[in-house]
Amino acid sequence: MKRQLCLLSAASLAVLSTGAHAQGLLSLGQRDEFEKKLPFSLTVGAGAGWDSNVNLSPNNEQDSAFVKMTAIAEYSTGDRRTSYTFALTYNPFYYIDAPENVDEFQQSASVNFAVRHRVNPRLTISDNLYFAYEYEPNYQIGTSVARRTEPYIYGYNNLNVAYAWTKRFSTVTGYTLSGIEYDSDADGGENYISNLFSQDFRYAFTKLTTGVLTYRYGITEYDNGFGDYTSQFFLAGADHSFSRRTVGSFRAGAEVRDRDNGGSDTNPYAEASFSHSVAKQTYVRWYGRYGFEDSDIGTFQERTSFRTGVSVQQRFTNRLAGNLGANYVFDSFQGGTPETDDNVIEVSLGLDYNVYKNLVLNTGYSFTTTTSDVAAREYDRHILSLGMTAKF
Repeated sequence: MKRQLCLLSAASLAVLSTGAHAQGLLSLGQRDEFEKKLPFSLTVGAGAGWDSNVNLSPNNEQDSAFVKMTAIAEYSTGDRRTSYTFALTYNPFYYIDAPENVDEFQQSASVNFAVRHRVNPRLTISDNLYFAYEYEPNYQIGTSVARRTEPYIYGYNNLNVAYAWTKRFSTVTGYTLSGIEYDSDADGGENYISNLFSQDFRYAFTKLTTGVLTYRYGITEYDNGFGDYTSQFFLAGADHSFSRRTVGSFRAGAEVRDRDNGGSDTNPYAEASFSHSVAKQTYVRWYGRYGFEDSDIGTFQERTSFRTGVSVQQRFTNRLAGNLGANYVFDSFQGGTPETDDNVIEVSLGLDYNVYKNLVLNTGYSFTTTTSDVAAREYDRHILSLGMTAKF
């Protein structure tokens, strides 16, 4: 499967690959744009901090100080007809006093690549690529196991073709290839690759509101073959612009999942998002999703999840900016022993202070708590950090 995920990355670059905003849960929100005046930028940084529960234990917490570094390269260019965005990140991380069951050195990296091409006034082709190597769960993407595991590779590529048949009626045809691969043999049962085909029928009732009917067909295959299934989504919803800078979207309906080992089930499915921005001063994004999920299945037949989260960025002065993020995940695992419900709450906040034009002091705090019907899955975790970044 690693070869398939590598091919996913190569194929994305060869076809037409539009930004990383459309990976997993992030497809529900608004894409981040690089600064127009800085088509290319390089950010480097270093920091240190403290982790209260490195081993994620419910009753034998072991803490450790850590040091970390970051490097980010961003590029954006294009015109009204064709636009490109690209971002490459690398984050090495070192625990000074790691427990025996946790590697001292960790690292993560990601590649985002996007292109949007307007062939003519009616036809637009876009593609979104996200490819990452990570060791912590990414709640903003919502695809990995909910706890930190051995490192994993996640790949996602979404190709869309939009065509306006009339001033009001348009269609969007899409294909998404995604997959995840864990380094650990213990998590090998979670490895899967998915092909998803989608068709949207859109009708603009007004300049601000567009109704949408959506059909999706997916094929998912696991390395162990146990979780293989096909699925069909039947959804209806709308996209609405409350103002030039405030937009919302929702879809609701049902997913019919036919498992190779376990029969067929029909489950409600819903997804929604809301975003608001005011120049470069304020940005707010909310998302929500309910339905079947693929990762963290293990020996269970199915996992039903509800996810919701909000992120806020606010610039208080020319020098001082703050950010706040909160995520909640409810998981219900069924068809295994013992059946269990998990709740995950993650909250993070930070402050950035411009010491000089391109030199920023960063402070951050995050808290994660997990409650479960299985006591061994529960834990609390606090992380404090302080660092400095420079942007060129």
